[in-house]
Amino acid sequence: MKRFAIVSVVLLLIALLGVGAMYMTSNVTVIAQGVTALEAYRNYDLFTDLSAQVRAGAVVGTSFVAPQELSSAEDYVFYTYTFRLENNTTLPAEMIEVQITPMSGDILQIGSDQVLALPAHTIGDVTATILTSKDMHAIREANITYYIWGIPFTIRTTIQTSS
Repeated sequence: MKRFAIVSVVLLLIALLGVGAMYMTSNVTVIAQGVTALEAYRNYDLFTDLSAQVRAGAVVGTSFVAPQELSSAEDYVFYTYTFRLENNTTLPAEMIEVQITPMSGDILQIGSDQVLALPAHTIGDVTATILTSKDMHAIREANITYYIWGIPFTIRTTIQTSS
């Protein structure tokens, strides 16, 4: 019985070390990023829908301003940021979310009801779109949050590409 207890403890320690090593080496990296610009008047239907949401104070996504009336679509631009992520782990990265850090002139970040996940040892793209003043540059900071085993991890990156 004593031998069984010793073997059980040794196996438990090996299992814990293996799981701990797998968890500690888990990382997701940003291997590419880009941004595209689209004038708001070129997607007028989306702009009018978002304008109504801002006016009502009921934005689907993240509002960066208090409820207000937006001016004409010619005064705004949509920036869509794309991040290529590589999951270098043996575990899936779940509930991936991108949050753009707003600057003065930014109106909102469009929300998504899509749950994003990146299976183990794969590469995938995630995007985030903001509505901002047409006079603003595209350089922004982004926080990419993902969960492994229910524990959050955040990658902070700066988008260097400008439109």
